[in-house]
Amino acid sequence: MIRQIILSFFLFSSVLTDNECPYGYRFYPETAICYHLSEDLYDFDGSVSYYCVTFKGVGSSVGIQTSQCYQQQYAFCKIVPNLCNGGIQNGSFGSIQSPQYPQQYYNKLMCLYYIYAPEGFSINIYFPQINTERYYDFVEIYEKNSTLYPDRIVGLSGNISDYEYRSNGSFLLVVFRTNYVITDIGFYAAWNVERIQPPIVSNATTSGELTSPNYPNDYDTFDNQIYYIEVIEGARINMTIDDFLTQETFDFLEIFDSMNQTASKRIARLSGNSVAPWNWLSTSNVVSLKFVSDGSYQYKGWHLMWNMVNRK
Repeated sequence: MIRQIILSFFLFSSVLTDNECPYGYRFYPETAICYHLSEDLYDFDGSVSYYCVTFKGVGSSVGIQTSQCYQQQYAFCKIVPNLCNGGIQNGSFGSIQSPQYPQQYYNKLMCLYYIYAPEGFSINIYFPQINTERYYDFVEIYEKNSTLYPDRIVGLSGNISDYEYRSNGSFLLVVFRTNYVITDIGFYAAWNVERIQPPIVSNATTSGELTSPNYPNDYDTFDNQIYYIEVIEGARINMTIDDFLTQETFDFLEIFDSMNQTASKRIARLSGNSVAPWNWLSTSNVVSLKFVSDGSYQYKGWHLMWNMVNRK
């Protein structure tokens, strides 16, 4: 009778998932544990392993209790499966996601995703959407091989869109923690490496030139070069691009009417082979640029001339 009660509990309350439990076990998502009721009778004398227990009925009332060592009963066993899909990733680009994504993730997880870039490169990671139980389930980012709270860069929880982070070095650790109640679809993130390059400041007084890395030779893979131009207060900056060739869409030059490179300040995103000649006059005395390339095709890039224009 006890075996039938427990077996019925399994059949109607659990969901069997793919390859997460040993053969004969069933997965119960609310506890994130695999359970099994033995086919044979055991007493608790060591023939049943440490993660199993035997039960007996309690009189005529509904209920069970652990059996004495001399009483043979069916064994009720549990195993905590490895539900995480973390691990080590390296190379130039990749992606990570929460277990089961885009379906519900599990409770009681701590999944670790290690990302390594080549020396001299940083890691840019982008989360289009994060959906977790707010305040309790977190996507955490670290730049050390540590999950201690003081080392955490950021903890993301709830519903978050378009989150992007760029590491300072060549290592990134993403941790996904969940508690024991309420789940959601979790997260997906894409990452790629970017060359670590100090900003280039054009400090000429009234005019100057800027180019893509290595111009007129081919630029490098995974460039992420920042440029700044600043002239005297009250003046403006006139810019002319007279030569431009990049891989269409994937390698591009962005121009901002500010030192702050935000979407609202972006004037242009230039790419391909039909840009030059291109001309633009800033609204203030500062301009910034960003050149980005991916890991596939490289071309000669671009050449830009600028000069200061006094306001009339």
